[in-house]
Amino acid sequence: MIKSSEGYQAAITADARRILMKAVIDIIDPDIVIGATKSSGEAIYSMPEQIHDKEFSLTTPYATIEANRWVLDGNFRLVSSSKKPTGQVGYVSDVFCDKDSVFQTAPWVELQFSSVEILQAFTIYFPNSVWDGYPSDFKVEVKQGGKTYFQKEIVGNQSTEMSFTGFTVYDPDAIRLTVSKWSIPYRRMRVPEILPGVYEEWDGSILADFSVTQQGNFSVLSLPYGTCSLKMDNIDRRFEPRNKNGVFQSIEDRQGIDVSLGVKLGDGTVEYKRLGFYYQYAGGWKTGDNGLTMQWSLVDIVGLLSDRDFIAPSALPTTLKGWIAALVAQLGVNFENRYTVDPAYADLPVSVSGADALNGKKCGDILRFVCMASGTWPRADAETGYLAAEPFWSQGNKLTLDNLNSYPVMRANDDIAAIIFNLSDGTQYVVSGNSTSSSNTATVDNPFLHTKAQALEAAKMILSTYGGNKLETTGRGDPSSEIGDVDTVWLNESVATTGRRQMQSFRFQQGVLQNCQSVLLQADGSFMYKNRVVLTGSGAWQAPSGVSSLRVILVGKGSDGTDGADGTWDAAGADGVDGPGGKVWSGTININDGQEFQYSIGENTVFGAYSSANGEVFPLGYTDVASGESYGRTGVARPLPGSGDGGAKGIGGIKGVMRTVKVRIETEDKNAPPQYDLVTVIDNEPGPGSPGAKGVTGCAVVYWDKV
Repeated sequence: MIKSSEGYQAAITADARRILMKAVIDIIDPDIVIGATKSSGEAIYSMPEQIHDKEFSLTTPYATIEANRWVLDGNFRLVSSSKKPTGQVGYVSDVFCDKDSVFQTAPWVELQFSSVEILQAFTIYFPNSVWDGYPSDFKVEVKQGGKTYFQKEIVGNQSTEMSFTGFTVYDPDAIRLTVSKWSIPYRRMRVPEILPGVYEEWDGSILADFSVTQQGNFSVLSLPYGTCSLKMDNIDRRFEPRNKNGVFQSIEDRQGIDVSLGVKLGDGTVEYKRLGFYYQYAGGWKTGDNGLTMQWSLVDIVGLLSDRDFIAPSALPTTLKGWIAALVAQLGVNFENRYTVDPAYADLPVSVSGADALNGKKCGDILRFVCMASGTWPRADAETGYLAAEPFWSQGNKLTLDNLNSYPVMRANDDIAAIIFNLSDGTQYVVSGNSTSSSNTATVDNPFLHTKAQALEAAKMILSTYGGNKLETTGRGDPSSEIGDVDTVWLNESVATTGRRQMQSFRFQQGVLQNCQSVLLQADGSFMYKNRVVLTGSGAWQAPSGVSSLRVILVGKGSDGTDGADGTWDAAGADGVDGPGGKVWSGTININDGQEFQYSIGENTVFGAYSSANGEVFPLGYTDVASGESYGRTGVARPLPGSGDGGAKGIGGIKGVMRTVKVRIETEDKNAPPQYDLVTVIDNEPGPGSPGAKGVTGCAVVYWDKV
């Protein structure tokens, strides 16, 4: 679940909402290697290494000896000769322009790079603050091997950024900016950014159609990945293949597009949620209507790896983190750090007998294998776009029927009869499935699984994604949801059901985000248990013979919702506060054969030596994916005993309304002038606040192993 503010949560579920789309287009050579930044000279506080970091504004103003450039108002920092400044400073020249804003010796700065096949566009960003100014007269050059192949001189510039297109230079290695005149006298030359390629932000004025599908497979038997389709207006034909002055030839695999959806909040600001980074892949574009539009078909980082041949490094990794790092490195030097591995799993030993076992394998195969061997699953992290290898989590968003087009559809999940493991030592190990009558079996040839014990752990993860149910929903969409979230669907005032989100889509057409589909899997993705008991009241429970471990969920009592305040003649009464659900503790415990546990359900739920008091409150409820039940929710209107749900808040009473009216007084003298009196009329008395719902007791849920 991507973090969001209370304002976002209110806006995304509001009856009327405004959704905005945004895509940052990055058509820069994905293999570019930035070299040194050269110049005619620089100030002691210059930071030329910042002119290629995609930070386009100078965020930190420093006080210097330039005339009329700073004031003692606390906004300008002092320059220190002993240390570099902080914030965005960019390149700053060592010379000043004169009183006529002319540089007697024109300063220059040159961004050097390598591994760029073709350059057809670049942008230079200038300072955007009134006290820094910008270049009025300047020259730009694109070089290769010290020779200039594109040059343009600008006179009388008034822009704080300028893009250059309409040229083609092969194997370029430098972009140089030379400034002869500045917009303000007695100023140094300042350059925040030189960007070799196209880097633009597109919104609804450019994007005509927008759709994203995110998906994952928790058993890791297959490797679905996220896709994105963007259709943009191409009236200027920059991306039209027949336009010789466009930038079409600059499009290549692995160039990324940062995709976000935002919701307009009550205060007028927009809070964006990233849907991920999606990349050009295998010529994924098409144009129609004589080139007036261009459609991009993109994939996430998992999609980039899926069918890519794996080239084994000279020294094979031995940990999960090592393998994930080796995989993203296959995409090039600029992808080497685009991964994240859960710290608790990063150093798990994951090994293969030798490089020969990897012959003919795709990167997608290796990714599945190492995640299966480590008890994790792979996905493209929405917030960063990085490849992520993580265990499952148990929280997600709250879905209400108000934000769904119709009641969720529930259907049976697939069953499986058996999983056949071909171990690395040549032996075969068969694990029975959840349904012997199923015609579905799976064969696993994973060279990272060497023993029956390792195969059994992998089988638990695989088997627990079979059986059970799937929930299919169609609604308005919430970009703060992630694949892997365990979402709670509130079906009415008492009942909720849960499932792990394994697919979701976002479709934005004609300014509206709607008909967003999702699939929630109601099967526990990290534990495999056949038997389950829910304990209430108090007593003793004995584990069946032969059982060596239990999965236990202990749910404490939910708190009461507080009463709404009575209304007065001056104001409506304030609403109460929703009661939080009870604390929930869960874990897997090893037990003795036939061990007996004393349990009691009260303010805290106690099971042997374990107690819900040692757990935590889950505001959206604790989700038991294996059963589809949700426990310990906050603010439930009619909580059911045994759920540990907190009660909903009471609603404040209505404000009393009275008014004064003029009423004619009847007299016996019909000829007398009319007389009136003022009478108070009460339209409604101040209303009493409604009571908050009472929180209810929890329970102890006990699962025991099938295997």
